[in-house]
Parts: sequence; structure tokens; C-alpha cells
Amino acid sequence: MKPKPFAALVAVTALALLFAIVSYASNNRWAPTRISGTALLPGLAAQADRIAKIELSQGGKTLALTREKENWALADRGQYPAKSESVRALIVKLAQAETIEPKTQSKDRLALLELEDPGAKDAKSRLVRLLDDKGAVVGEAIVGKKRFDAFGASKSGTYMRRPGEAQAWLTGADVDVGLGVRDWVRPQVFDLAAAKIAGVSIEIPGEEPLKVAREGDKHTLSALPKGQKLKEGANIDAIVRAVGSIDLEDVRKLDGSGGGEAGVAKIEGDGGLGVTLKLRKQGEDYWLALTAAGDGDSKAPAEEITRRTQGWEFKIPASKAEAILKRRADLTESS
Repeated sequence: MKPKPFAALVAVTALALLFAIVSYASNNRWAPTRISGTALLPGLAAQADRIAKIELSQGGKTLALTREKENWALADRGQYPAKSESVRALIVKLAQAETIEPKTQSKDRLALLELEDPGAKDAKSRLVRLLDDKGAVVGEAIVGKKRFDAFGASKSGTYMRRPGEAQAWLTGADVDVGLGVRDWVRPQVFDLAAAKIAGVSIEIPGEEPLKVAREGDKHTLSALPKGQKLKEGANIDAIVRAVGSIDLEDVRKLDGSGGGEAGVAKIEGDGGLGVTLKLRKQGEDYWLALTAAGDGDSKAPAEEITRRTQGWEFKIPASKAEAILKRRADLTESS
């Protein structure tokens, strides 16, 4: 290659490399001095073993978690088992949170960072209180919005402040704090693939029972009366999928009080597994309880379902309840 063209190529390559470095730096804003600071909650890491209860609050809503040896549970939901790994992750992130960059001290501007008074109506800020077994505060913080990619790609920060202090901080911690039950438990209550469901019966008070059976790889409505046909768009397989996949929105101890019976769905699984879903309606909410039975190969799955669900009642979305509780009139019409 001749000297001049070679020199030009080197120059172009150098400029391209420089542009790439500048572009990367501008899109990944971080420097060693910006990702280290002082602890937001000094001493928390050393006292983590003392934490026996966590109280979360936001705009009048509350959720409490308590520790039972190495496991955690929802204190205000009858000690329903929580995802202990999620609770431990919260404690670790709070202990590691460092005050990287000071932000506003103005009360009027705290809401922009979702760090307003957590007790205010419609507040987006969340108060986290970590307590020991005697109720003494081990640590507490107000958690605000996240700042995604604050310290480079895939390294987010969270705006936080200490209760009683006006100073807001951008911290190096990526903290998730939700007050929904689903945020702290395994939401899946029951899961059985439609292909493993041999039949379903739906019983609604005052209605003729609806029976569905599997024929080949599809499910059909059994005993379709003479002179009746399925409505256009009626989807029998959708009913089967609805009963076979249940996720909770909330949970409570099963005590039989409150609400009237909305209906019962009885599932016949392959291998003799039998699962019964009992639905109640309380106000606009639907609550569901499960029982399961099985012999032979179905005994172990039935016992596992019973172990997880016995004694509990689960709130499910209204759309899910309505997808299960189908009446014959919803599906058929005169031919």
C-alpha cells in the first residue's frame, strides 16, 4: 500500500475508534468516583441477623413480613409463606445502598423523585422499616423511583432518603419494594396443562351443570341438547385452560365466612387426579379454595397440591372467575 493512502486509512481508523469511545462513554455514564459513597443505613449489614420483621407502607397501604427461623411469611396474611430469597435480597440491597449523589432537599420537589411523605394519600414513595424481635428499629428508609442505567448499561440506581431528613440521594442500589402480595409470594397456585385434563364439570347454583370432556386433542361440550349448537366464538378449550392455571392476587386463611358460593369446578386429570375449585364472591372479589385427591401415580401430585393450598383461600382476578364459571346459555344457542 502506498504511504499516503495508508496514512489516511490510519487516520480514519483512529477517528472511528475515538468516536466509539466517546459514544460509549456518553451512553454509559459512570466513573469510579460516582459509584462509591457512604452507607445510607450505616451498620445495617452487621445487624442483619437481628431483623425479625419488615413493615412496608405506602399511601395508607401496609404489608408486613415476619421471619420464622430461616423463612419469611406474610404477617398480615395468616403467616402465608413468602419468597424468602426476595426478602433477603431486599435486606442485602438496603445494606449495600450508598449515597452516591445528593439531590434535592426541597419538600416541594421530593415528589418528583417519588420521595414524598409515604403516609400521604396516593403517595408513590414507600417506607421500609426493619425491626428486631422486640419491635426496635434496626433500619428504615424511604424508597423512591429508579434511575435506570444511572451508572452505565444495566447498572441502575434508586432515589432514597432517610425518614426525618429532607436530603434526597441517588443511591447505587437497585431496590424493588412492592406492597402487592404477588410481590412477595409465588403467585402460581395450581397449574395443570390442558392436555392432561380429561374432563371438567362446572356447577353454578341454579344452573344446569356444564360438562366438558376431552376427545382426541380437543375438549368438547358433553350432552349438547337436541336443537342446540355452540355459539360462534364459543371456546370450550378456553374453559379448560382457565381451570388449569390459577394465579393468586391475594390470600387469606380459609374460615368459611364472607361471600356466597359462586360455583364449583371439578377437574378430572389423567391418572385419576381430581381437583375441586370452590369459588365464592364477596362484593366484587372472587375467592377460590382448592382440594385435591388421587391414588397411584396421582397420589404424590395431589398431596403436593394439598400441602400448598389446604387451609387457604386465594383471591383471583374477576376475569379468571368469569372464564371458569360459564353457563350453558353463554356457550349455546338454538340451531
